[in-house]
Amino acid sequence: MLPDDTLDETIEKPLTVDDIDAAVSKLPIEIDPPAKIGFEQLLQDRQVLSDDNTQLQNELMELKSKLATKQELDALIKPYAGKAYWFMCVYCGTVAMILVLAGFKTVLGNSFMLADSVLEFLVGSTATTVIGLVGMVLTGIFVGARK
Repeated sequence: MLPDDTLDETIEKPLTVDDIDAAVSKLPIEIDPPAKIGFEQLLQDRQVLSDDNTQLQNELMELKSKLATKQELDALIKPYAGKAYWFMCVYCGTVAMILVLAGFKTVLGNSFMLADSVLEFLVGSTATTVIGLVGMVLTGIFVGARK
């Protein structure tokens, strides 16, 4: 426990009616005197605002132009992306069928014989087609179309 004299110092005295009567009724409000702005300063401020407005208008026109270009590129890319996808699917399916037929030599007899170099070319070209076309579609088909 604390000694009695330390306890008395830490406790504030309760407010009385006299304290309330002696209090200030309003806090003083400090107001800076209004700044005197001359006509020249108003003209300069107006010119700054006008320049800012012109700059913002130019930026807006540039952004609208970029948006229109992006929309036009999207419209051009969409059909080619779909056609490239279906070409890749048909090509890969055809190559898969050729590889399966080449694998069943005993069932078909000697009527469907392909050299190993032809089969290697088909497998390699399929991988190139898949990687190349998917890469082109993902990057936007046209060089520089997307950042």
